[in-house]
Amino acid sequence: MILLPLLLVFFACAKTGEQQEAKDDMVKIKSFVSVGDSMLYGLACDGCNDSMLVFLPDSGGDPIHYNIIQAKSEGRFFGRPRIGDKMAVLIDPENPKVVLLAVNMEQVKGTWYYEELPVVHMRTTASNADNMGKEELARMEQRRDSFIKTQMVPREYVYVLKRDYTMKTEGGPPASSSLDRRTLVEYPPIKPYMEWHLHNGKIVFSVCVKDSLNPDSLILLNDTAEFVLLRRDSMALRFADRVQGFKLKPDSLLEQGK
Repeated sequence: MILLPLLLVFFACAKTGEQQEAKDDMVKIKSFVSVGDSMLYGLACDGCNDSMLVFLPDSGGDPIHYNIIQAKSEGRFFGRPRIGDKMAVLIDPENPKVVLLAVNMEQVKGTWYYEELPVVHMRTTASNADNMGKEELARMEQRRDSFIKTQMVPREYVYVLKRDYTMKTEGGPPASSSLDRRTLVEYPPIKPYMEWHLHNGKIVFSVCVKDSLNPDSLILLNDTAEFVLLRRDSMALRFADRVQGFKLKPDSLLEQGK
């Protein structure tokens, strides 16, 4: 009974120390800083149509009427603006009333997902099909079909893009175990992105990693993607190594009133 209060104090101090250490690590993380971003940000106003965007800039002033015909015809107008939607636009430097690219940021926010198939990471030795009989070929075909059915199962990968420009990723490979050594397939990893931002018409995802020069510090690395498609319930982004399509979770549509 005498030692119990001392033990409680010890565990409380240890827990406080862990929380403070985690807090100190987070302080070392610098959020994405937009340098050289030429996009203008504001709200869509009443009067928008297929050729005109009525735009109220965040910097203040009166609404501006922008011509969006060129952006529409070139497939660089992403999302359909509604009154009050947050918009980001790139303006033609030679004609300040013409939009070159526009993104409806309200439609970017939400819970997006895609399905990923595993890849085979073990190469098996196969006999020459020319030397196989019909029965042996049939058995081999059955084994292949069984393998596809049991192993080639898609998994859901999720990007949650929040209103405060933070984000999280969910899904990806299953938890590893000692049995994984026997599996014939593996799922690609998913990066634990922390933030999302727009920059010069592209979307930037930031992931927290340890600084290679200072292992005690954490830094943000950025992956940049171009918009290919943005609709009510679908989005496609062009990364450096692939074009990735996404579907919007039904709950996101309900939350946004769409």
